[in-house]
Amino acid sequence: MYQFLLLLSLPLWLVNQVSAQKIWETKTATVRFIAKDDHDIDALNKEAVSRLEPNGKLSFIMLMKGFHFEMGKMEDHFNTEYMESDKFPRAFFNGQITNFNTVDFKKDGKYPITVNGTMQVHGVNKAIQTGGFIEIKNGTIKASAQFTVTLKDFGIGGIMIKMVADKIDIDVNATYAQ
Repeated sequence: MYQFLLLLSLPLWLVNQVSAQKIWETKTATVRFIAKDDHDIDALNKEAVSRLEPNGKLSFIMLMKGFHFEMGKMEDHFNTEYMESDKFPRAFFNGQITNFNTVDFKKDGKYPITVNGTMQVHGVNKAIQTGGFIEIKNGTIKASAQFTVTLKDFGIGGIMIKMVADKIDIDVNATYAQ
């Protein structure tokens, strides 16, 4: 009888363990890009959605039309001529924090991380590896990373890209809630 009760309680225990795992999410991650050679090309998206799972999986998704420039005309060119935002409305990142076990979520601190994954922009997938940080402060989890991409790697081109900028610095910041 004891074994029978133990066997019946095992699924309840497993469900409890799975539901106890923390998944952190945000709908207000920021992604900023600045052209390396022309700092007038500077845009910010404050509506990226991100998810951080307890196994270190990390994902981002954002609408390309969520990027805003100081000059409206640049925003129009960005969406119609370069990004073709109607055809490729979203950008994605799916990856893994390779040293996730070094982050102590119960202790305040700034922990260096390495992220490997695939970024999709303009319909093109590209493997990305970058460093970043997870900062824990009073139970709040913040993640950040900076890296550079080459536009032609994502099939983004045109005569203006050759004249203005081919490399873009990306700055990503996310504050997660559970």
